[in-house]
Amino acid sequence: MLRIRLARRGRKKRPSYRIVVIPSRAARDGRYVDDLGHYDPLSVPSGIQIDVEKARRWVQHGAQPSDRVWKLLEAAEPGFRDGLKQAKAGPGTAASMAAPAGEASSDATAKGQSKAKAKSKAKGQSKAKGQSKAKAKSKAKAKAKSKAKSDSKAKAK
Repeated sequence: MLRIRLARRGRKKRPSYRIVVIPSRAARDGRYVDDLGHYDPLSVPSGIQIDVEKARRWVQHGAQPSDRVWKLLEAAEPGFRDGLKQAKAGPGTAASMAAPAGEASSDATAKGQSKAKAKSKAKGQSKAKGQSKAKAKSKAKAKAKSKAKSDSKAKAK
């Protein structure tokens, strides 16, 4: 999944950011797919330059902006988010005619999410199992150590 987010540039204590399209699992400053603009939070007023048409195209193709980028897009073009909703739900448009297919894809997404949830739950259980094994092992070590200690005291008497 692609995200539209900020990639930090600039020097220490003087940040500036690139607004980039990047895979969601990539590092903050990692390689990006597309560059949409830049943001300078320290200038007065904050310098925001975004290619709004490019951003709109990426969002329509499924890229998800971060919260901060949504705010920057709204600042660059007031009503940006509302314009996207209208474009998707407009009467007679291809997007509105493709709504039933979108419902089917949301079902597939829900199934995928439930599979991922089950997988993470199983992973958590196996992790807990590993932790309990480690706990049992350390308890056994401590028990053996105390037994050895008591045996050495008994021999000393």
